[in-house]
Amino acid sequence: MNEKLPPSSVLQAVDVHKHFYQGSTEVPVLNGVDLELEPGERVAIIGRSGSGKSSLLHILAGLDTADRGHVNVVGEDMGGASSEQRAAIRCAHMGFVYQQHHLLPEFSALENVALPQRLNRLEKSVAEASSREILDAVGLGHRLEHLPSALSGGERQRVAVARALAHQPRLVLADEPTGNLDQASAVQLMDLMVSLSEANGTAFLVVTHDVSMLHRFHRVLTLNAGRIEAYSHDD
Repeated sequence: MNEKLPPSSVLQAVDVHKHFYQGSTEVPVLNGVDLELEPGERVAIIGRSGSGKSSLLHILAGLDTADRGHVNVVGEDMGGASSEQRAAIRCAHMGFVYQQHHLLPEFSALENVALPQRLNRLEKSVAEASSREILDAVGLGHRLEHLPSALSGGERQRVAVARALAHQPRLVLADEPTGNLDQASAVQLMDLMVSLSEANGTAFLVVTHDVSMLHRFHRVLTLNAGRIEAYSHDD
């Protein structure tokens, strides 16, 4: 793969463009996005519904492709990689947290966290050991065998964060991770992400509408008219 990053960069997007079609009408979504994250950096992106925030996350993760521009994750060119190579980059270096926790209802908290590692061919004993450790770190060491239906909304989202972090990714992408939580649970989840970014050097890119949490980020950006801009409190 080409387009290697400087060693310090975790993520770099350069001049990213994307459009979709509604019938025969071309609808531009991203119009030259530039973005860079360093290890341990927490960056929030806000913007109106339909502004392209989720589309941007999908492109950064290699789940969709840009019409033009470059995306690099830990030095690897996502646009120049095959689908198998992009999947390998995600497994090795990236974690994901969504507004909906997407836990498997028939599996326990421990099994939900261990499953992605098992799919990545990690031995069961090793996967379960690392899963126990991260679940304990998020305050759920006493809930390992509980099914998602037996957990509160905040606990389910903490399991989702544990699942995203169990393999110690360099970068976590989060799409409205506090959107379905009450204020106390949202604060607890943000505390967790802050502590993990500081302890492990994990970079977090978080799409959010929750302006009450913006002070917890190193930078706050706005996606407006398909471009990344510095956030103004007047936005």
